[in-house]
Formats: sequence, structure tokens, C-alpha cells
Amino acid sequence: MRKGRYFTLLIYIYKIYLQLTHIIARITKKYYFEDYLRVYPDGLSYNPLGLKKKPAKKDINNFLNHVKFYKFAAQFVKNKYVADLGCGSGYGCEIFKKAGASLVYGSDISKHSINFAKSHFGNIVDFSLQTIINLNEYRDNMFDVTVSSEVLEHIKEYNKEDRAIKELKRVTRDKGLIIIGTPNNEILEEHGFSFEEIRTLLKSNFSKFCIFENTLYPSEDRKYLWEKRFAEKNIGIIVSQNINVSEIAVPDNVEIRLKKGIKPGVFNFSSIAVNTKLLHNPISWIILAINNKSI
Repeated sequence: MRKGRYFTLLIYIYKIYLQLTHIIARITKKYYFEDYLRVYPDGLSYNPLGLKKKPAKKDINNFLNHVKFYKFAAQFVKNKYVADLGCGSGYGCEIFKKAGASLVYGSDISKHSINFAKSHFGNIVDFSLQTIINLNEYRDNMFDVTVSSEVLEHIKEYNKEDRAIKELKRVTRDKGLIIIGTPNNEILEEHGFSFEEIRTLLKSNFSKFCIFENTLYPSEDRKYLWEKRFAEKNIGIIVSQNINVSEIAVPDNVEIRLKKGIKPGVFNFSSIAVNTKLLHNPISWIILAINNKSI
């Protein structure tokens, strides 16, 4: 009993510490935090202190949705040098390697996640402890394809997202492919990017990019944001995605209603044939961008 109370008190103190340090970081802009909570395979779940906990349905669905993002991105990696920046526990890197990538590198700021990744996938992937805004262990033009899944939204509140994009561009070869997934804040309020925010960020860094819309409608009190965008044609590419609604991890107040768009199949982006049948994108923007070293 005493041990349980001790851990409860420790977690409580840790949460207070996180709240205070995050507030100071937002005000000063001198440092920042990425979210240390990571998604793990096989029904595993850990708290911020790295202690195992019983996974909730949301944890399991979170993992399933992340896997589907990686399977979408994996169509572009065969015979390529690939980096997963913000790789978490490393299962996405394994997906890339199994899809035929020549070499796969993964980096993350979470020591616990990287230790997990090394112990489970370190025989096929090179993992390192690095932050997405400071990838010093990677040289310029090192990768053909770089991937960042659900990372940018965690550093946005510290105004670090443009710096992260600059690092992605630096480590990606000229004309290489950058793939990003980050939530639409119409679905997750105060967590993610609006369409205008993400489009502005991309325009300042890339001459060629495409944005795939998430497929879920926002909740009733926020659907006006989507309806206004749709009326003004400020929208990404909408694909009528085949979503398994039982595997969606969304807030309870979001009604499961899907947007209708083009038929899933081949979508031509630049010189790339994109198989949109692999999209399973309930809440996030999914972005493909061609790196252009002149921008």
C-alpha cells in the first residue's frame, strides 16, 4: 500500500513539475518540450515516468492509427534511405524496413522510447536520442525520405515548428520526399494546426506539396470551422477513405461522420503515384512535400 501511495505522490509531483516548466518554456521561448508520452505496440502502455500501466482502448486505437499512417508512408520507401524523426518506440521504422527500405534511422527525444526501440528493433534500425529541431547526428542530404508523425503539434506552442521543418529539409536530399502527419485542430482543439497555419508553414518551405484532409467532421460546436473552409474552398485533398470507426481514437464529443471526396486510388503528386487506398486519416493532415534546397 505504501509503495502504491509513493508512486501516486511521485507522479503527482512530476505532473506539477511538468506544468510549471511548460509554462516557463512558453513564456520565455528559450527551451521547449516534446510530449514524452509515446505509443507502444502489442497493447503496451507506460506513464510519463516509464512505468508500465494498463492500456486503455484509446491507447490501443492510437497505436492502430499510427500503424496505418506508417503503412501509407511505407509505399514510398523501397530501396531508399529513410529517417523517422520522432520515431517513438520504433515500430514504424520496422514497417519501413519490411517495406524494402535500404537503411532506416529513427530518432526521438524520449530516452525510454529509444531504449525500447533499440531493444526490439535495434538489429534492423539505427536509433538515436535526438530532438527534431536539433538533428546533429545526421549529416546534410543524408536521406531520400524523411517522416515525421504526430510531432509538430507538440512543439507548436513553443514556436519551434518552422525550425523543425528546416531540420527535416537539411537532412533530406534535394528532390527527396518529406512526409508529415499532424492533427487538424478543428478536431482536437488547441492541439494541432488549422488549414491556414499548416498551408502557410509549408508555403514558406516548399514549392511542391500536397495536403490530404482528415476524414472526420469536427464536433457540433466546431463544425462551422470546416463548413466555412469548405465554402471558401480552403481545403486539402479529400479522399473518401475506408475508415474502420471502431479503431478511431477521438474525443467523446466527436460524432463519427465522414467527409466525402475523390474515389480512393492513384493520386498523382509531382512525379509520384500515391496510393490513397492506404489512407486511414481520421483527425490529421497528411502532407507530402518535395524538398527544394533553393527555398
